[in-house]
Amino acid sequence: DSSKKVLDVGSGFGGVARVLSSSSKCRTVALELQSDIHQLAEDLTRRCNLSDLVQHVQGDILNYDLSKLGRGPATFDGLVSFLVFLHIPDKAALLSNCSKMLKPGGSCFVEDYYRRSTFTDAEVESLSKDVFCQDLPTKEEYIASLKSAGFDNIQFIDKTEEWTTFVTGRLEEFEAKKESFISFHGEPTYSSLHYFYKSVVTLFSGGNLGGVRIIATKSGS
Repeated sequence: DSSKKVLDVGSGFGGVARVLSSSSKCRTVALELQSDIHQLAEDLTRRCNLSDLVQHVQGDILNYDLSKLGRGPATFDGLVSFLVFLHIPDKAALLSNCSKMLKPGGSCFVEDYYRRSTFTDAEVESLSKDVFCQDLPTKEEYIASLKSAGFDNIQFIDKTEEWTTFVTGRLEEFEAKKESFISFHGEPTYSSLHYFYKSVVTLFSGGNLGGVRIIATKSGS
């Protein structure tokens, strides 16, 4: 509600932050690493008349100083992140910094990848080159890192089957609309996206890559 402050880590073009704030009137800080995406996100929020609720910040969750916002640690009631943590190998440092951002009793809601079983050499290469993802933890390793960072009430909800169905359907729909997509965006863009979508389908279909939704609470009250 309007009394809450939420941090969106790796906020991209800001869609999640805008939905959160427009629907609940909470104040959201959208933290994005890439400057060009940050600038466009800020413009989109301004065009949606949501700049009073959504604040865009360019920075890295691994070293961002909250004092730049005129705030100290333990500022936020909630933290969200969607398919961003997979790009950050050092989960211990990442989760520790996320914990520091939250008030005691604050919650995090994260969707991420994890390692269900040992990856093949081809999968390791594809994850690195195609998804920019390295050193994914197992379920047990992930939960241990969350606990070490000060989180409890941890829910580790496996989404692998659902996400496999989604990425497979996405590829099929994309291929079905090939001609219309190329006519608007061009062949190079189609080829690039098709390669990525197909790579993700191959990874999930292999059974070693998992998808997870994590919900947890920072210890304390």
